[in-house]
Amino acid sequence: MISAQSSEKVNATLHYQEYPPGVIIVPMKSRTAKPFHTTNLVIFAPKSVKNESEDYNFVAHGDALIVDPGCRADFHEELLKIVAALSKKLVVFVTHHHGDHVDGLSVIQKCNPNATLIAHENTMRRIRKDDWSLGHISVSGGEDICIGGQRLNIIFAPGHTDGHMALLHVETHSLIVGDHCVGQGSALLDIASGGNMADYFQSTYKFIELAPHILIPMHGRVNLWPKHMLCGYLKNRRSRELSILEAIENGAKTLFDIVANVYSEVDRSLWPHAASNVRLHVDHLSQQNMLPKGFSVDTFNCSLVAFAEKVGKIEPK
Repeated sequence: MISAQSSEKVNATLHYQEYPPGVIIVPMKSRTAKPFHTTNLVIFAPKSVKNESEDYNFVAHGDALIVDPGCRADFHEELLKIVAALSKKLVVFVTHHHGDHVDGLSVIQKCNPNATLIAHENTMRRIRKDDWSLGHISVSGGEDICIGGQRLNIIFAPGHTDGHMALLHVETHSLIVGDHCVGQGSALLDIASGGNMADYFQSTYKFIELAPHILIPMHGRVNLWPKHMLCGYLKNRRSRELSILEAIENGAKTLFDIVANVYSEVDRSLWPHAASNVRLHVDHLSQQNMLPKGFSVDTFNCSLVAFAEKVGKIEPK
């Protein structure tokens, strides 16, 4: 955990929780999508340093770790205090490139230019040079990080984006899941950044096989029933996909028709986000050859502009 001296700097204006022991989660205001208003900044800085295992070829070593510094500009001063209180041997891990996960990188770069940034290459190529212009370590999954002698395993988890990563703290079997899971409702996939429904299903199965004890999403609360949550996500995605297929079989041909039918109970302001998932579900159904013969994917794709004119489009984070 953060030292007592560091905690005093954080406590002045920010609430945080420490669970599991040694892992601190600070919800910080960010440019995220509704219904959320914050992104969880995850901090891991063990009090006592253990001897490093020689059985692993670590891609990075440090005394402290920060995951997804995505706070808004008006919270950069608070982030600066947190970074200043941590060891200079700092590792920064980014699950993906969205602004509500990287908007604070520039603060870390200025405060601690020796910090090591770790991310997937698909994430790094989308991060602005203004946010991070120093070197980085590109990872693809399977690598290990050593923080204070403790091992964290990097998990490639595409679906939300094509560069999405997760991080498993091996000692507590806590899984930091980025935006694969959220504390309320279902996750949204970013079709513009390689979001893919088949990948999302496979990443969910991968998480279930890992059998984590705790899930730490970047939006919302820690989840203490990981298998229940992950299986619930699979059930929800399958249910939505069947509803989309049913709407198509009943004559829906355009994006608007499908969204209006399947998401009729959802606030219309969220329809642009729902539309992104619908497009990915239609792609997934097409890959499985499950679409009825009378449904034209070309006609469906041509309806995207009309949907944006009627409802609006997703604003980038």
